[in-house]
Amino acid sequence: MLNLPVDKVKCVAMTGPGSYGRNDAGDATMDAAVLSKAVGKPVRVQGMRYEGTGWDPKAPASIHVNRAAIDKDGKVVAWQFESKSFSKRDVFTNEGDPANTLAGQLMGVPLRHTAIFGPPGENYVFESKRKASSTIAPLLDRASPLRTSHMRDPGGPQSTYAVESFMDELALATNMDPVEFRLRYLKDTRDIAVIKAAAEKAGWKPHVGARRYAVGDVFVGQGMAFSSRSGTRVAMVADVEVNRTTGKVWARRFVVAHDCGQIITPDLLRLTIEGNVVQGTSRALWEEVNFDNKGVTSVDWRTYPILDMTEAPESIDIVLLDYPDRTPTGAGEGSTRPVAGAIANAIFDATGIRLHRAPFTPERLKAGMA
Repeated sequence: MLNLPVDKVKCVAMTGPGSYGRNDAGDATMDAAVLSKAVGKPVRVQGMRYEGTGWDPKAPASIHVNRAAIDKDGKVVAWQFESKSFSKRDVFTNEGDPANTLAGQLMGVPLRHTAIFGPPGENYVFESKRKASSTIAPLLDRASPLRTSHMRDPGGPQSTYAVESFMDELALATNMDPVEFRLRYLKDTRDIAVIKAAAEKAGWKPHVGARRYAVGDVFVGQGMAFSSRSGTRVAMVADVEVNRTTGKVWARRFVVAHDCGQIITPDLLRLTIEGNVVQGTSRALWEEVNFDNKGVTSVDWRTYPILDMTEAPESIDIVLLDYPDRTPTGAGEGSTRPVAGAIANAIFDATGIRLHRAPFTPERLKAGMA
């Protein structure tokens, strides 16, 4: 597109912060190429943090609706899940393609929008099940600060949060313990094993509904969530504390039972799980993109806070289920999925408040408790 001979193009990239998914590095490279061609000289492109945060691709906003039918004996006989969202791949992660960059789009390169989100990966067995998802068109079709692309585990944390929150609601509606309820509708022995392993390690005590246990100004609760991703199963129990005065949530402890088939490097696997839990907690409690009709407004640590060291989990206990005769199914993203669901269910256990919107900010907790 730039009509430059290959031997005249030289890019020098400097290592920046890590990223899961698509960030603004590809845009900087394309900007440099366009500017260099315009002036006929080498150029340096360097953006400020607020510029990168304001213009890099975002994870898609989504809404999820669950429905279920329960017979007179308390058995779930039908289960339905529907999602509506922006595409999770408005631009591809291939940043070398001008069509996926801001500069390329502004120069008229044809867009290749992909409308995709997808239903959740879950293994529950019901007599009748329906899952569907649909996407809506981008708010802006070119060079948008809200263009979407893959974030870690594309679409998984959002849909799993919706499914696992609803599973707890169904457990309450059928007068069952949340762990017992999940086990009732799972048939695969590995699914059952991973849930039992997490519950046992966490010291799960069967109960029905919210226990609303408080110590002074702090509510204490425990929540379970389960997910599957491409054959990898993860069951997670979160212990949380909710300050009734400030509304702040501390996810104090996690227990993660993890089955990804054959385990090759257990130490690296544990580190991967820990990273996923911390990142997932940050997204569940704090991270939210805000914008007005001029642009993205959450562009710094004040307007887009992330989990800091004082809010990190006190402990992350991991139980690895090894199947040496099974093909490894990956661990890069599986333990990201159930984090928000486990925290939301623990918040309900502690306070009786069912949160249907993430992140679970102090403002939303205080509004619920009021």
